[in-house]
Amino acid sequence: MTTDTLDAVDHSGGLARRSLTPIEVTAQSVANVAPSAVIAFAPAQMAASAGNGAWFSFLIGTGIALVVAYSVVVFARRRAGVGSLYSLVRPALGPTGSFITGWALLIGVIAIAAGSLCGVGFFVAQTLDQFGVTLFDGILGQIVIDLVMLALALYLMITSVRISARVSAVLELLSITVIVITLVIIFVKSGKFIDGAQLSLTGATFSGIAFAIVLAILGFVGFESAASLGQESNDPFRAIPRAVTRSAILAGILYIFATYAQVAQFKGGAAALAASGSPMDDLTKQWGLSFLQPVLDIGFSASFFAVVVACITVGARILFGMSNEGLLPVWLGHAHPVHRTPAKAIWLMVGIVAVPAVVVIALGTAPLAATGYIDTVGVFGYMVSYAAVCIGAPLFLRHLGVRQIALATTLGIVGTVALAYVFYTNVFPVPAYPLNTLPYWFLATMVVGLVGFAVLRSRRPQVAAQAGSFADDA
Repeated sequence: MTTDTLDAVDHSGGLARRSLTPIEVTAQSVANVAPSAVIAFAPAQMAASAGNGAWFSFLIGTGIALVVAYSVVVFARRRAGVGSLYSLVRPALGPTGSFITGWALLIGVIAIAAGSLCGVGFFVAQTLDQFGVTLFDGILGQIVIDLVMLALALYLMITSVRISARVSAVLELLSITVIVITLVIIFVKSGKFIDGAQLSLTGATFSGIAFAIVLAILGFVGFESAASLGQESNDPFRAIPRAVTRSAILAGILYIFATYAQVAQFKGGAAALAASGSPMDDLTKQWGLSFLQPVLDIGFSASFFAVVVACITVGARILFGMSNEGLLPVWLGHAHPVHRTPAKAIWLMVGIVAVPAVVVIALGTAPLAATGYIDTVGVFGYMVSYAAVCIGAPLFLRHLGVRQIALATTLGIVGTVALAYVFYTNVFPVPAYPLNTLPYWFLATMVVGLVGFAVLRSRRPQVAAQAGSFADDA
């Protein structure tokens, strides 16, 4: 399929069509995954339940992510649009299935962006603390930082998708480099490369490992976000599948290494790591590398910021696509006349993302705890959309009459069952407050969207039938 053929049907809605290189498309997925931000807090939270099995939870999470990646690639090789998974699944699941997928994904990107915004505030304040500036440590200071960072993200996203993707990817790459170098130095200083307790999963339980997998999956959410640039990529049917697969593999390798390293090198092991409020900072102090703390904190700040930008980028394009299909107000489907970005949809996304971040911080929740709570709601949204892709992939291939249906069906079942089980483990047995409320916050927001779509389908069926149609087929 050539670019000329793609340009025969224009579903860009005024966006900068066919303007992004494969590297820039990959940058979107890498920025959305943001491994550095995950490494900053996930290993410690996973160690709280999985103990010495935390790295193993990430290994299982990597397997699940690659299964989902396969299903995403089945669609992405043959279909491209602004709505990411929302647009991809339509040929297999129809307009209703497409809307369910898109609404769940929209909840996911909003929540992950809001949670990551809390992470930005925390690590920016941590960085400033290193230089004696403590003005932003309190609730009001955190909110001020969050809003300033959100304003900066708004400027970057409206100005150019190329600039925002490049800035996010460069910041993430630098942050990953610093983290890896730091952990390697600690390994060399300790001389402890083999941790028998971890390799034998000493003290780890099946239920603990299973519970930690939800956080492992959190580490991968957004690896498919390159699919939201289907209209802006200059080679979507090749660049997007490669970006999806490579970002999942890269993230998996980094997570397993970083989690194993933190548990092995943290004095006191998994239990002490789980009790740490800022694991990487504490780890550098323990090994006499305190001089690296400002650099690490800047890197974590940049990584969380990259997530905010990438998630809003995806969400804005979902809203943009729905608007062009008639499901949402027309004004959301207008591209910026100069920058050719979905400016109005970006503005709306920024406003929505600010609400949960500000409210949860204002209630006195510790910033990284707020990140964990809000992000978990987002993970549930991603899991529903990923399950929809896993279900739809074999149906899509069967409809096309091509090979690999057996493989797609097998992996689709594995992915769907794994995602369903992870959701189940977060509901039963009932976790402590506020974790016990998070699945219901997600379900409530899902119901709002489904009721709205049901009303639309009843009153304007011809409009509802357009859900997910704003895309190109190879």
